[in-house]
Amino acid sequence: MWYLSSFLAIAANVGFGASVVAMNAYLPSLAQTAPDVVDLRRQLEDCDASGAGIWNGVDIDTNSDNPAAPLLQNSIQNVSDKRKKMELQYQAVLARETSRISSLGIALGYVAGILLLIVALVPVTKLNGSTFALRLAIGLSGVWWALFTIPAALFLSSSPAEHREEDILGKKDWSVGTQITSAWIRLVNTFRWTEIKKLRNTFKFLAAWFLLSDGKMKILGRL
Repeated sequence: MWYLSSFLAIAANVGFGASVVAMNAYLPSLAQTAPDVVDLRRQLEDCDASGAGIWNGVDIDTNSDNPAAPLLQNSIQNVSDKRKKMELQYQAVLARETSRISSLGIALGYVAGILLLIVALVPVTKLNGSTFALRLAIGLSGVWWALFTIPAALFLSSSPAEHREEDILGKKDWSVGTQITSAWIRLVNTFRWTEIKKLRNTFKFLAAWFLLSDGKMKILGRL
């Protein structure tokens, strides 16, 4: 049973890590459906449409003899500046909504974990902390995860991002195999020195987290 238990422990940890990655992958898509983000995106589209209407089909003449040239250039510049401001505002609101959804999800996850802990304490207490009680508590945790995975699988499986193929993948031939291969290629490219310098703070966080998690496991092992 030790070999089987080791394999199941590895599978459980990998599955948990993959679930966290999948959860975070939905954050941009969910944030894009927030009312404030949708409203700003529509304003950006209207700005693009109005900007195109200003100079579309017009021969822009920079010659000072043309009395229409300064006015036309000012209009184009005003539209361009307005769009840049709106784009910065859109990115800020999108980041805020992403953080809000992420924080809410983490908070609900911790609340759910506490509720499950309270439920699991009942059989552990009643059975005086026996081995069977601990196995029952671990089994309840697995059942809890399995049950609450069903709503996510039903409502998030179709990927709510708009224009998923064009905007995210950039191509039509989407498949699981190509996405797994592409993900591993991007992961390997992330460890290039040029990328490490760009993501300096990210790698500092990963190193700190590795030391923290490793230290925590050693402490638990001594206990």
